[in-house]
This record gives sequence, C-alpha cells and structure tokens, in this order.
Amino acid sequence: MSAEWELFDDLPDEDVIKIKVTPPWKIYIDGASHKEGVGAGFVFVTSEGEVLPYSFTLIQNCSNNVAEYQALILGLKIAVNAKQLPLKVYGDSTSGQSTPWSLWCQKA
Repeated sequence: MSAEWELFDDLPDEDVIKIKVTPPWKIYIDGASHKEGVGAGFVFVTSEGEVLPYSFTLIQNCSNNVAEYQALILGLKIAVNAKQLPLKVYGDSTSGQSTPWSLWCQKA
C-alpha cells in the first residue's frame, strides 16, 4: 500500500446500502428453414439457472437468418415485458456456433 494513503478505523454512522447484483438473463435463439416450413425458437436462462424454452412455427417461408431474427424480436419483447433487462443474447446466424452477439439490452 502506498505510503501516501491513510487508513481510518472510525467510519461515519451512516446506513449502509446493500445492493444485490444478479447476473443478467441469457437468451439463446435459433431459426430453421426447409421446404416443409419454417420454425424458430429461443431459450431463456434466468439468473438463477432456470431454463424457459419457447418455440413457434412461422407462416411465411424465409431464410434461417430471418427466422432467427424473428425469434430474437419475440424474445426481446417477452424480456422487456417481463422487465428482465439487461439481457445477454446468443445466436449462431453468423458463425455457426453459439456465440454472444454484440448486443446488450439495458434499461434506458
């Protein structure tokens, strides 16, 4: 410790604010397209580790990436309505692997 710093034992009599910091929820998204139809889904992983899966069928044909973005949009809407922000997003549309996107959604 630097000689310029001093330690004090007497602290002011103030209330201590205790803040619980929880890790953000995660969402893993994916979409699939083939000649029989298009589907998409996502899985939330809560800060407590609970897994909440969602899946759906799209009524219009589209690419895998579009299906994945539809899953992202619906997942973000659910997260915002549930007030579960910040949210870390994982998807594989660009790399073929489940890697975090450079997208963090936080309260404004």
